[in-house]
Amino acid sequence: MATCDGERFLREQLESIAGQTRRPQQLVVCDDASQDGTTRIVEEFAARAPLSVSFERNPERLGTTRNFERAVGACDADIILLADQDDVWHPEKVARLCAALETPPGAGAAFSDGRVVDAQRRPLGYGLWEAQGFSAREQARVRAGHPEEVFLRHVVAAGTTLAFRARYRPLLLPFPDLRSAHDAWVAFLIAAVSEVALVDAELIDYRLHGDNQFGLRRFGLRAQLAQARVQVEQRAFDYAARFFAQAARRLRDQHDPALRARRGVLEAIDAKVAHARVRAAMPGSLLGRLPTIARESASGRYRRYSYGWKSAAQDLFLRG
Repeated sequence: MATCDGERFLREQLESIAGQTRRPQQLVVCDDASQDGTTRIVEEFAARAPLSVSFERNPERLGTTRNFERAVGACDADIILLADQDDVWHPEKVARLCAALETPPGAGAAFSDGRVVDAQRRPLGYGLWEAQGFSAREQARVRAGHPEEVFLRHVVAAGTTLAFRARYRPLLLPFPDLRSAHDAWVAFLIAAVSEVALVDAELIDYRLHGDNQFGLRRFGLRAQLAQARVQVEQRAFDYAARFFAQAARRLRDQHDPALRARRGVLEAIDAKVAHARVRAAMPGSLLGRLPTIARESASGRYRRYSYGWKSAAQDLFLRG
């Protein structure tokens, strides 16, 4: 668990971890120089918790990615689960995710759905998979052993629902120097070298509140259009190119056969990077964009590496 000024909801999350039907062997908490009561809450919990608690504080703020990197590196068990400070785990979460990893032939990671709730844990009527557009067709591709196909479009494995085997840490660490990329990085790299298991159940309450660093919400059409404009303004395609280029380099640097990319994965990542770079460098004028959009459409890369016609329309109408 990575914490930072989390006193508002932290107690409830800690109690939900302690109350698991399959209790974790160890809880590692790395705090990112909190200025509120987070330290006191963790220390009080550690003194009475029915599991081992390791608590470390960063003397100065590292940010979410580096803080999770430190926590993952400090874990001793064979299976690692990531925890956010403001969610609540359902009692069977650890048991069901670990069972998915321990079922032959043995996936490298597993993730579940989650129930989206408000600050008071009132259900908002949808789950994380729905909010992320993780369709039945994409779920079938993951179950068929092709998670990288889905994750190259969007990494739908939210970190707070993810469990993975510790043997992949030499591949995963250090995390890339990208803002809050830890969960997508873990999920994607493991998907590149191993199968990923799905648990089709809501195993957490994913809390939306005013202080979320990133909140996975369900968007209507108007909100989707606004979000598409934000992606263009914030250069999301340049970010994607850097993320996947770093993933390809990390995979190519591996000498352990167990950590090497599966057949065809590196070529697919290279195509994703090329597509993201084309979108990042899209000409400003409509006439200038048309040939580029036509080429990306004809190549099928909008369909394989973005959101198909929606992404083509984004490049066509929401630029300039």
